[in-house]
Amino acid sequence: MLPSSPEKLWTEARSLQAKGKLQRARKLFVQARKQAPRAPGLALELGVLEAQMGLLKHALRTLQDALKLAPASPNAHYNLAEVCRAAGQYDRASVSFREALRLDPEHAEAQFGLGDSLLAQENAGEALPHLEQAAAKLPQDPEVKLTLAQALLELEQPQKALPLLSTIVQTHRDFLAGHMEFLRALNAHARPSQVARHIRLMEEIFDMADVLTSFDQDTPASISALEILADCYQAGAIHERASQIGEMLYSRKSSRASGAMLLGTLAVQDGDFDAAETFFRQVVGWRPNSSDAMYRLSVINRLSLEAEPELEDLLHDAQNAPSSQRLYAGLALYRLLSRNGRSQDAFKALATAKAVRAREYPYNKDPAERSNAGNKQVFTPAFFAGRGNEGYSGEGCIFIVGMMRSGTTLTEQVLAAHSQVHAGGERDDMMSIVESLRHDLTKVPDLPADWAATVGKKLHEEMFKDAGNKACATDKLPGNIDYAGLIRFLLPKAKFVYCHRTPQDCAMSTFEQNFSTAVRYSFDLKAIAHKYALHEDIARYWTDTCKLDIFDLDYDAMVHDPEPHIRRLLEFTGLEFEEDCLYPNEVKREIRTASVYQVRQPISPRSVGRWKTYENELQPFTSELAEWRTRMGLKSS
Repeated sequence: MLPSSPEKLWTEARSLQAKGKLQRARKLFVQARKQAPRAPGLALELGVLEAQMGLLKHALRTLQDALKLAPASPNAHYNLAEVCRAAGQYDRASVSFREALRLDPEHAEAQFGLGDSLLAQENAGEALPHLEQAAAKLPQDPEVKLTLAQALLELEQPQKALPLLSTIVQTHRDFLAGHMEFLRALNAHARPSQVARHIRLMEEIFDMADVLTSFDQDTPASISALEILADCYQAGAIHERASQIGEMLYSRKSSRASGAMLLGTLAVQDGDFDAAETFFRQVVGWRPNSSDAMYRLSVINRLSLEAEPELEDLLHDAQNAPSSQRLYAGLALYRLLSRNGRSQDAFKALATAKAVRAREYPYNKDPAERSNAGNKQVFTPAFFAGRGNEGYSGEGCIFIVGMMRSGTTLTEQVLAAHSQVHAGGERDDMMSIVESLRHDLTKVPDLPADWAATVGKKLHEEMFKDAGNKACATDKLPGNIDYAGLIRFLLPKAKFVYCHRTPQDCAMSTFEQNFSTAVRYSFDLKAIAHKYALHEDIARYWTDTCKLDIFDLDYDAMVHDPEPHIRRLLEFTGLEFEEDCLYPNEVKREIRTASVYQVRQPISPRSVGRWKTYENELQPFTSELAEWRTRMGLKSS
């Protein structure tokens, strides 16, 4: 019997490959190559098949042979690059992708591969244009758009990444990877309301029990996916599912620590500090250098001085300890030492940790200044006189605003104690609306006459979604002070409670907290001063120039003599006085802010004047604030 020709073997191999019979197909490809060793097409297809089978070392050798036979073939360079990328050899992959693009500049897949390889090498800036070109040429490919969004997030452009991710999950509803990245991005950029909404959407699209089961594997990728979902269920206040994931992680040795951290955090939010302490101490027992667990113990005042040497070593280990570990070590040391009367040592540790963060994530004052300027340009008395009634007429929305750490959480807790108030926490509805305007408030005057009513109605519905029959719903995101004019345009009957306290107390409390990178000014005292002056400036504009309906709440005065201030607050919001409002610490609800521990305690003035202990250390803030106040024409006190 005559042997088959290489052409016939090649044809049969292709047929078998198409049917999924890869082993038999490879055998025939190898036979065909023996008969036609100089055929570049054979070598190329065999290399692609071997890559498909996961035989990456074989595929590399075969594709290198193909390149020797056809060095001007863009597809040979491209497929070799793809195998290198699959093998994690991103530098080699980048070289081959570039060569493929040199030979064929329109090769969209090579553009994507190069962008993805550069991103994997932590070179998002160079990756971005390649990914943008690939997305333009492959508009229906969700993976390409997903990778582009990841590059934008790496480059700290969430205003572009989040809408792109939203589009991906809307047009590719069953693309789980897109939903997971969208959740991760929303959670990382402090969008708890959107996280909650999207988690609920995923519950409708997917069988989340099956999704969790698919990730119930002892692999780094599965554990990472579970941790993302856990964070998002936690951020979305869906405790039952978050606890389920916590138990899954806790049950495996490789992820036991992350499970304990999650379960401990959930316990803190529920006010069960004893359970939280048990979980966090377990983590420290398993990993003595777990500065994040020690930090959480310090937050609930359950950390002993025995931890000091370990924390000192971690804080100053710039060569080996990651910046996040050093940050937690410094924050934990600060709390530990300050509670033991060593205020100077405590502040030194705090300042060291925050300096690490500030170098990594420097504060840019321009966006905040542009925001104030845009507000004053658009929301004028003339604007409200002409268009102030275009919004939705719904009542009961209360926005608690001010500077971070100005008493907004306590104020909401006071209102939450009332039988007619639904406490919404730090909602992100306004952030979403501003993002829809691409952060450009100057677009507002050009919007159609029905825009404010439509958007305002949706905003009102979102705030009251879980309110039942209650008359009022709150949003206590402090930064909404920047959007008070826009809120007034959307909801003409909205009420504002403006919280403020002694600036130095506010600054100290901000500086000592572990805020995310979305609050970069909190890493540096001079940056806090700049932000504080801007917030005072815009608050004055809303009250003095625009005459918005704003209740001025002096935190220091309220905690010294709660009842008269609480009575006036309730009167302002249209609510009858209820005795329970004097005891906000007894309200049983989840608290998701840095004040979680404090608001579980009775109202007390103990935090007033804490700044005096650190008066010298706070001098950079005090001097900088005085300078900015002078520039802006603000009062000195």
